[in-house]
Amino acid sequence: MPRRRRLLSGTGLAPLAFATLALGAAAAFAQTPAFDSSTDLLAPPLQGEQNNPPRFRRPNEQGSPQQQAPPPDLFTAPSRVGATPIYGSPPAFGAGNTGFDSTNTGRRKRLVQAPAGAAPAQAQPESTFLPVPTLSGAPAAAKLAPPVAAAPATGAPPAAEVEPLKAANRRGAVIPPLPEPLPVSNPPAEVYPEAAAKRPGATLPIPPPILFEPSSSGPPPGAPPLNTLPLGTAALRPLPIAAGDPYAPLGLRAGSFLLYPAVELSTGYDTNPGHVPGGPASPLFVVAPELQVQSDWDRHSLTANIIGTYTDYSNDALSPSLDRPYFNSTIDGRIDVLRDTQVLLENRVLVSTDNPGSPNLIAGLAKLPIFTTVGGTLGVAQEFNRFQITVKGTFDRSVYDNSLLTNGESVSNADRDFNQYGGSARFGYELNPGLKPFVEIDADERIHDEPFDRNGLQRDSTGFSGKAGATIDLFGSLTGEMAVGYLERTYKDPTLPNIDGVIVDGSLIWQATALTTAKLSAASTVNESILPGTSGSFSRDVNLQVDHAFLWRLIGTVQAGYGHDDYVGLGREDNRYFAATGLTYKLNREMQLKGTVRQDWLTSNVSGVAYAATSFLAGVRLQR
Repeated sequence: MPRRRRLLSGTGLAPLAFATLALGAAAAFAQTPAFDSSTDLLAPPLQGEQNNPPRFRRPNEQGSPQQQAPPPDLFTAPSRVGATPIYGSPPAFGAGNTGFDSTNTGRRKRLVQAPAGAAPAQAQPESTFLPVPTLSGAPAAAKLAPPVAAAPATGAPPAAEVEPLKAANRRGAVIPPLPEPLPVSNPPAEVYPEAAAKRPGATLPIPPPILFEPSSSGPPPGAPPLNTLPLGTAALRPLPIAAGDPYAPLGLRAGSFLLYPAVELSTGYDTNPGHVPGGPASPLFVVAPELQVQSDWDRHSLTANIIGTYTDYSNDALSPSLDRPYFNSTIDGRIDVLRDTQVLLENRVLVSTDNPGSPNLIAGLAKLPIFTTVGGTLGVAQEFNRFQITVKGTFDRSVYDNSLLTNGESVSNADRDFNQYGGSARFGYELNPGLKPFVEIDADERIHDEPFDRNGLQRDSTGFSGKAGATIDLFGSLTGEMAVGYLERTYKDPTLPNIDGVIVDGSLIWQATALTTAKLSAASTVNESILPGTSGSFSRDVNLQVDHAFLWRLIGTVQAGYGHDDYVGLGREDNRYFAATGLTYKLNREMQLKGTVRQDWLTSNVSGVAYAATSFLAGVRLQR
């Protein structure tokens, strides 16, 4: 139940009001104003006592601050000149004798109370100055707190030893001296690396490992061993052949493209350039320019690989003349439409001749006829998570020049001109980033400009092939793709037999060690023929090339290859073999010296066509 407040009565308040008025009048009558009414009440007072303000004297006047001697033991240095100032804001810095004092100590220091029976401790000076090393090495005075008085030998310990936190906060407590400041830190190692490395406590960044130049004597002591681990194990250092070649060309920049031009000039000798049984030998000279182009775009891509050669034989007795050009250009483009959708473009140009010794060459030729093939590809690649579909359409046009005979006549090769229309579809699935199996289906049709050739045969045909393979990228050591399948080509003329068989296509690059690279390539093609009763030649080729870096500058190459040509309908089968070895010495990024020795053989089930040939080439490669 709430209590009712008791109100004061008028008789109780009267004595209290009378006493208050009497005291206020007496105080007002005796009080004297201590300040001028015109002074701002919020203005801070001058330093010192208000009733005894400081006096300002001239410098030469007796008793001026310049002539007053400092208190004893206040400085250890002769004067303040040269003393190192104290930086920062120590406690009570800039505080006057009025206002808030952040030191939490009284204005007048009290003497430390000694235990009963002990002599009283002497009062310590308020502060003292101790020498502190400066940047120049000379000691300077620094103001520190006074040292703590020694505790008595007998009796209870002082309160600071029992409860240091409470003792430090008590009025009149003596604060122990601060530790001496640390010496000046060492200068940065980048400015004085040798001096800083010799000073105690200095630390320097760990330098990067030094790559050594391989030599026949092996790596220097302490170097990591070369990568001789099983397939798929990453190398211990950058691979000199694949990615770490210090003599690789830098290229030229043209807008947003990088250009890599080069040319090889070689001369040598061939024991049988005509690739016929018992053919004559001839010196030769080869000029081989090339150009590689790479776009430098955030999206999309455009690359070009253009290679050309011209071989000139000095022996005029060769019949036909084997001087021949060769040009192979491939331009690939990619348009990134969406994140998972790409448009694929390709342009290709091939200029060459039939190989010397080919049965398609007619008798009495003065020189090898030249043919030109121009084609293009348009396709779309679409990804559905890990599943990818690629569809392409192709077109190629092949045109043959007339054959010039030794009697001056010219024979038309218009019956060999044809167009090829084709399409392909690939279905792939990414099992993991290093293995993507796929299945590819190809179909094409060849239509000749003339319905009947020189022998009255209809050469138009259709082809179909299917193959299965995989794209491989195992830790960067084994990369590429390889596929195996089956091919069949059907001809319009009923007298021409069909061509069918197993095909192998693709290429793989194996980085066996840090200094050794191996490349395996395979290709299967069906070539047109003009021989009576022959549908065409079914060719399969496989090549193996191994590169080894004996030194950073010296690269050795070994090549071996096998080819099989089946002339379906003629009953002729040729086996081609070759082996080659070469050395490349890199003078710098712009110049290389090259030398190659190659041996070719051909065996056949038809007599009178087997041959052997040996060629030697030495030259220089200029690149940028």
